[in-house]
Formats: sequence, C-alpha cells, structure tokens
Amino acid sequence: MPYNNLSTGERKEALKILYSNAVSGIAVSILVSVALVFAFNINNEKANHDKIVWFGIIMCVLTLRVIDVTLFFKTQKSNQPYKIHSYIRRFTVGCILTAMSWCGYALWFHSTSSTVEVTTTIAILSALAGGSANLLSGSRFTAVLYSFTLLAPYSFLLTFSNDRFYHILGLLGLTFSTIMIASSYKSATFTHSAIKLKNQNRELLNEMENKVEQRTEEIYRLSNTDPLTNLLNRTAFLKNANKQLADNPKEPFALLFVDLDGFKQINDTLGHKIGDKVLKEVARRINNVCDQYLFKCRWGGDEFLILTMYQNKTQLVEFANNVLQSIGAEHEKYKYQKWVSATIGIAIYPEHGNDLHTIIRSADTSMYHQKRMTKGNINIYNDSLKLKQEREYLLSQRLASAVEENGLRLVFQPIVDSKTNKVTSFESLLRWQLDGENIFPDEFITIAEQYGLITELGLWVIDQACIQAKKFSHLQPQIAISVNVSVIQLQDPDFVIKVLKIVNTHQVESKNLHIEITESVFAEDKLTFLTAVKALQKQGFCISIDDFGTGYSSLSSMLDIGVDIVKIDRSFIQNMDKRGLSIIHAIVQMASSLDFMVVAEGVETIEQANTLTNIGVSHLQGYYFSRPMEVDFVDAYLHGQNKFCS
Repeated sequence: MPYNNLSTGERKEALKILYSNAVSGIAVSILVSVALVFAFNINNEKANHDKIVWFGIIMCVLTLRVIDVTLFFKTQKSNQPYKIHSYIRRFTVGCILTAMSWCGYALWFHSTSSTVEVTTTIAILSALAGGSANLLSGSRFTAVLYSFTLLAPYSFLLTFSNDRFYHILGLLGLTFSTIMIASSYKSATFTHSAIKLKNQNRELLNEMENKVEQRTEEIYRLSNTDPLTNLLNRTAFLKNANKQLADNPKEPFALLFVDLDGFKQINDTLGHKIGDKVLKEVARRINNVCDQYLFKCRWGGDEFLILTMYQNKTQLVEFANNVLQSIGAEHEKYKYQKWVSATIGIAIYPEHGNDLHTIIRSADTSMYHQKRMTKGNINIYNDSLKLKQEREYLLSQRLASAVEENGLRLVFQPIVDSKTNKVTSFESLLRWQLDGENIFPDEFITIAEQYGLITELGLWVIDQACIQAKKFSHLQPQIAISVNVSVIQLQDPDFVIKVLKIVNTHQVESKNLHIEITESVFAEDKLTFLTAVKALQKQGFCISIDDFGTGYSSLSSMLDIGVDIVKIDRSFIQNMDKRGLSIIHAIVQMASSLDFMVVAEGVETIEQANTLTNIGVSHLQGYYFSRPMEVDFVDAYLHGQNKFCS
C-alpha cells in the first residue's frame, strides 16, 4: 500500500490533502463530462443515447464521491475517531472508478467519434491525467494507478489503429501517460517527504518511544520466549507455572507433556529448515487449540508442555485429543509428505505430585510409557506408572554402581559354521542380577539409555569382550567376539577412538571384535551412523547387522557401508514353513552377490539347522547349539565341541 512508510499522523495529513483536492477534481470532472456529452452531439441516435447512459454512470460515481467527501469533512469537524485505511480505500476506489468511467467513455464512443472528437477526448484525458499528478499527490498508489487507467488503455487502442493520425495520437498518449505516471510518482513522493519534514519532531519522538518499547519487548522476548516458536521458554514456563501454583495452591491443574512422533525423520530427510517450519507450525496449532489463559511452552527439541485447568477427566481427555488431532492434521504445504503426529503424557496436580518438578516428571514418564506401547495416543499418569517410575529410578541408581559391585557380567553364545559345526565366534550378551533378581536386558538397557549410562556401560562391555577375545588369540583359526552397540554410542564422535584404545590396551586384533548394530539405527540419523560405521571398518572391525528384516529397510545402507555380516532375525527361522524360508533364500542370494556372511539366529532344532545349511546359510546360532553360557564354561565348551567335531 502507498502509506506503509508514513506514520499514523502523517497518513491523516496525506488523507486531508486528498480530500481537500477532491472538491476541485470532482468539479472539473462534472464540467468536462457535460461538455463532452452535449458539445459533440452527432447524428447517431444510439450513440447519443449511450452518451446519456454514460453521463448517468459518471454522475452516480461523482455523487458517491461527493457523499464520501462530505462524510469525511463532517467526521473531521466533529473530531470523531475514524479508520484511516477505510477512508483511503474508499477514496482510491472512487478515483479509480472515475478514471475507469473516463477511459470507458473514450473506448465506448471511439468507433462513432469524429477525428475532432477523438483528438479532443485524448487531450481531455491527458489534461485530467496532468491535473491528477498534483491533486492526488497525497497517495502515490492512487495517483499512479489513476493516470495509467485514465490514459493508457485508450492510447494503446489508438496506437494499434490503421489510421496514421490516430496512430500518432496513440503514441503521444502513451508517451504522455508514461510521463504522467513518473510525474505522479515523483509528486506523491515529494508530498510525502514534505509531510515527513513537517512532522519530523513528532516522528523523532515517536521513534524514540518505539525504540524503547521495542527494546523492552525484545528483552522480554529473549528472556521469556522461545525464539523459534514464540511460545514460553523453559525458564518462563517454570516461573509462571510456579507462580500459578503458589497463588492457587488448592486449585487443581493438568500438565500435558507433548512429544512429536516422526520429527527426527523429517529433520533428517527434509533438512533442519523444514524441521524448524514444522516446529513453528506445531506451535501455531497448539496456540489455536489452547485458549490464552493456558501456559504453553517449548520444553526443548520437539517437546512441548501445556498447563491447563480442567473440570473433569472426560473434559481433559477431550482437550488432549483436540491437541493430538490439531498437530496430526495434514499440512497444506507438504501434502506429499507424511505429517508428524504426537504422543501426550498427562499428570494432574495434586493427585500425581505436590510440586511442579514432580508433575513434569510424571507427565514425562506417562508420555514415554505410551510411546513404547503405541505412539500417537494419550496416557494419564497412574499408580502402576508411579511404581514403574520408582523402579526405574532405583535401577538407574544401582546400575550406575553395578560395574563396581560386580553385578554385571557377560555371557557368551556360540556362532558355528553350518557345515563343520565349529565355533567361529561368540556373541557377548550382558546380564545383571540385583539382590537375587535377574533384570532383563530390555529393561535395564532402556534405563541406561534414558539416564545417560549407556556410553559408560557400552565401553565396559567392549572391555570385557576384549578380555575374552585375548584368551582366544592362541587358537587357530581365531575366534572372534561380537558386541552389541546402541544408537547413542554411535552418536558419540569419539566412539571409534575409545574402542581403538580398548583393543590396543588388550592387544586384540580389530578383526576379532565384531560390532553388532540393529538395522533400525539407520532410521535415526543415517549419515551420522554411516560415518561412524565406515570409520570402524577402516580400522579393521567387522560390522554385523543384527535382527535383519524386522526394522527399517536397510538394503541401501548395506550397499553404502559394505556390511560384513547379516544376522537373520529369529522370527524368520521360527516361520520357515510359511514365508520365512523365501525371505531367507533371498538374503542368501544377496549375500553371494554382495559378499557378506549370513548368520541365522534362533536355531532350536536339528531340522532347522539342516534346512538352513542346505539352502546356503553359512553360520548358525541358537539354543540347538548352546544357550548363552557363563565365561567359566566357554573353554570347556570349546574343548568338548572341538573334540566332538574332530
């Protein structure tokens, strides 16, 4: 719009100039229209009739403008507040309708006009355009558009006429139209500059006030809001929520812990710029669902908190479902991409805790519990989760010192050559016994990852595996030890260096330590993991893909890294009588062309062992050969197994 560079006061002055000049402009339009209609009365009854119709149209337009001018000055006189944009739009529409009426006259009656009338018409239009440069100088947009609408269309018509005289008139009209557009622009610019100079002191004062206000707002924004989403940041949320709790200690409230599902995949596949747009959009959707009295916060990464009052749990669940539906709705810009969903954990004050920290932790726990079960749903904190939370916290505390207390140990399951039944390697598996209770790896590994213990624990496993691998160094052929490595370990930029230090300390060859990773790691951050895996392979470590076929399609990843070993998941072995055998056949065929070794896990019967051997699976692992054994039994097992095989 033409007034974007003017202050409110300056816009009012520009508007006064427009309406003050409008009186003379309307008067000129009335006189000229009367002269055109009645001075050139030709012997054409239809044309004369049409001119009367046109005269009626322009009189209606000018009458409306007179009414608009009258209302403006009446409002000015009474000092009533008025909407500047409304008057600007009305004035501009009136001017452009007038220009269209004049242009319409020229185009309408061109075919019936004499040369004198055509010349007079183009001259009148040029004169009106020339006058508008000053009369409409209060608005650059209106002045330029008025001049163009008034003169340019008819000039174009004349320019393309076969009549040489009309052709020259058209060119002159276009030239004058261009000059008038430039003149109107300059005149409006000069008027705006004059208005600005007149109001310079007021502008400087307003600018100073605005700067102080902006700086105040900026300080508040930096200290209280998340710069990406404009929601409250963590500090401001805690401050506001604690104040709410202190001011209303008996008033119950609910806390929603919102965690996005699939956001990391969007970041990895579309890039962080799109990821940031997604977070902004999620924040906007949360704002749309939540009224202004709720505290909303970006807790960190792709996590959001919402503190809300509620009437009953039914109403609370309905509200949470609205949040889920809003976040999960299709994104209009990225319809070809799968949109993110969210999982929500809910904790209630004071039912689930007497302080904000406990409530947040409880909501977080319920959210993570729901994620493990089914993503994209709601979960309200309950007593069973409370017990689970307490157990997890206890286990995390004990796990931190379990290594020193000798509570952790490795057991070893052999991997055998399918044709000779000789052991070629052992998979090391972590076990933990706490106060007589065997804690399952699925439980304590998750806790180790959640509480930041997995890196230290993983290095301990590698250290213990290398101790055992050193004992095998005298055997021929040598027997390798494989260790399972988690996603978090591979994210450590110093992981490869740390592993090398351990193997060098124990004087173990890199080729005798196999690194097992599940194929699901490539769904997290493929580039990061490929970099780590290639670095390990460069140092001579064998890379094994565990549980192949159960997670994400990793064939492209296998091609990228040149995987050394693929371990077929036990589920395919157990279902060989169905579709499992076909899948195993396909993997074996891939192995022969891509040059990797195949290990079948979960072999429990001689029939399974024979079938797998016959179709070309080179290595087998499972209860049929041995359950995971304690370290003290490894030597005896090898001695007995070698004796049996010989």
